[in-house]
Amino acid sequence: MKPIIGVTAQMQENLYDYQLQPVYISAILQEGGIPIVLPIVPPEEVEEVLDLVDGIVMTGGWDIDPNYYGEEPLPETGMLNFEMDEFDSTVVKQVIARDMPFFGTCRGMQMLNVVTGGTLYQSVLDQMDHPIKHKQDHGRKFPVHHVELVGGKILQPLFENGRTRVNSSHNQGVKTVGDGVTVAAKAPDGLVEAIELEDKRFILGTQWHPENFAVNGHEPSREIIAEFIRAAVEYRDTRG
Repeated sequence: MKPIIGVTAQMQENLYDYQLQPVYISAILQEGGIPIVLPIVPPEEVEEVLDLVDGIVMTGGWDIDPNYYGEEPLPETGMLNFEMDEFDSTVVKQVIARDMPFFGTCRGMQMLNVVTGGTLYQSVLDQMDHPIKHKQDHGRKFPVHHVELVGGKILQPLFENGRTRVNSSHNQGVKTVGDGVTVAAKAPDGLVEAIELEDKRFILGTQWHPENFAVNGHEPSREIIAEFIRAAVEYRDTRG
């Protein structure tokens, strides 16, 4: 039986519709998982939702409310969605407690960092000294800047030369890392580009979007998704 992977949907700006880029679904199917789309539910319902799945993919989207890491919002902070913040943060907390496989991209990585006690740049462009381009104008199928693989157990073995180019489309970014978090990759300007919880089965966040590269045949990106799916199978088998 194939593992069931919950994929978080993003509420659109009109607050009536959900949105999910099909590439997440394609990448999971490609590596042998069965994706199901998760809507936002109240925090008290999250436990039962997680009982249905073997792993979580947390997708990109809105900026995270700075109150989660003890700051007031700056003028440069983008639109916020408080229901989505509450749902995503509850999911991450329970995933960590369960040792359930988790792969977060962009906002998903940022939420992982915040839940573990880290902080964010509310605006990378305005708060970092000499940032490179982190919000590309072309599609995510193509990369825009390099990252160096600097630690962790998941990503580093997949990139033999310790360096790769990534796509990038974000306003916020990791400022200080959370408790127990390993920095796995950095951009040339020093911005954290990937984090892991090494004491867990598979908990990974990337600031970029490997799913776009995976469905276009990039082998290291495919292997990221494949390792996540293997971890989900292991999780399913151990919980009975």
